Amino acid sequence: MTKIFLLDVDSVLVEPGGYRAALRATVNHFIEPHFDFSEEILAGLESRGISSEWDMSSLLLASYWTDILSRQPMQNLPSAVSAAAVEINRQRKVDAPAHLPIPEFSLVAGQYPAQAAFHAGCFDIIPYELRKNLLTETRNIYKSCTTRSFQHFTLGSKRFTETYNLPAEFKTESFLLTYDKSNINKEIRSKLIQPNHHLAAFTSRPSALPREVNDPRSGYAPEAELALELVGLPDIPLIAFGKLEYLASLHGLEPASLVKPSPFHALAATFAAWTGNEWLSLQAANHWRETGSLNGMFHQLPKTFELIVVEDTMGGIQSARSAGEILKRIGFGVHVFALGLTAGNSGKVSAFEQAGVQYFEDWKSLIKGTGL
Repeated sequence: MTKIFLLDVDSVLVEPGGYRAALRATVNHFIEPHFDFSEEILAGLESRGISSEWDMSSLLLASYWTDILSRQPMQNLPSAVSAAAVEINRQRKVDAPAHLPIPEFSLVAGQYPAQAAFHAGCFDIIPYELRKNLLTETRNIYKSCTTRSFQHFTLGSKRFTETYNLPAEFKTESFLLTYDKSNINKEIRSKLIQPNHHLAAFTSRPSALPREVNDPRSGYAPEAELALELVGLPDIPLIAFGKLEYLASLHGLEPASLVKPSPFHALAATFAAWTGNEWLSLQAANHWRETGSLNGMFHQLPKTFELIVVEDTMGGIQSARSAGEILKRIGFGVHVFALGLTAGNSGKVSAFEQAGVQYFEDWKSLIKGTGL
C-alpha cells in the first residue's frame, strides 16, 4: 500500500541542539548573571503543546521577571523589553529564582502560546505594556525583542543581516550550524526512501518561500531547509512556517491559524508529499480553508493510503488525525498511524500515553517496532 509520511523536524529528524542553545542564550541575553534552566522545564512546555522557542523565550523571561518582581517590586519600568531588562538587572537585589514555573493557560486556535498567555492574564505582576511587548508579536522580527535576539543566535549575525536586511545588534555564530545533530543515519534514510513511500517534512521552523515561488521579499530564514540538508533529505517537500506565512500574507491571515495542530498544515503536507509541489499544495489546502471542501486537486491522491505521522509532540499528530478525517469524509480510504518519538523524556511519554499514541525512544526502536 502507498505510504505517505509526514515528518516533524525538531526532535524527530534532528536533535535541535542549536535551538536549545539559542533559547538559553536568548533568555540570558536579558538576564544578568546568567540563569540556567533544565531541559525538563522545556519538555514540560512541549508536552503542553508549546513547542516553539519563540514562545518559550518570552514565557521563560516572563516567569523570571514575575518571580523577581513578586519579591522586589520595581516602579516605572520601561515598556520596551530590552530597556526593562537593563533596569531589572540594575536594580535586582534578591536571589535568582529557584525554578521557572509557567502558569497553566489554555491554548487558543489562531493564537500563538505566548499571546494566549497574555490574553489569559498570566504574569500580571509585570506592567501591562511591558508584558504586552514581551508576550505578543512573537512571530514579528521587527516588533519582538526576544524573537529578534533568538534569530541572531540561530542564524548567526551575518546571515541575520542577509535574511532580514537589518543591522546585527550583536555578533554571534550560527547555533544551528554549530549544535544541531542528525537523528537519522544512512540505514534509517534507506528505510524511509522506498518506491511506495512519499515523504514530506512539516514543521513550525522558519523557512524560505515555497520552492515554486519567485518573490524577492526578505525575512524568510531557511532554517528548516538547513535541517533537511543536515539529515540528507534536502529534496523532499517541506511545509514549514515561512511557506505558511507567505500564503497567509497573500490572504490577510494570521499564520498561527494554519500551523499544526490545524489540519491545514497536515493537508498541505500530505498533498506535497504526493505531488512534490509545495505551492500547489498550499493553495489546495487554502481552498479547503476558504470553502470547507477539498477541490479536485486532492483527487490526485491515491484512493487508499496510509498516512504516517512521526512527531515528538501532539500538535502534528492532532493535525494529521484531523486531516485524515477530512479526507475520509470525501471517500478516501486513509489509515492514519501516529508514531511518537520521546528520546526517553517522561513528559513526552505521558502525553503520548494519554492520547493513545504508539511511541518509541528513538528511530532505531521505531523502525524495529513498526517493521518499516
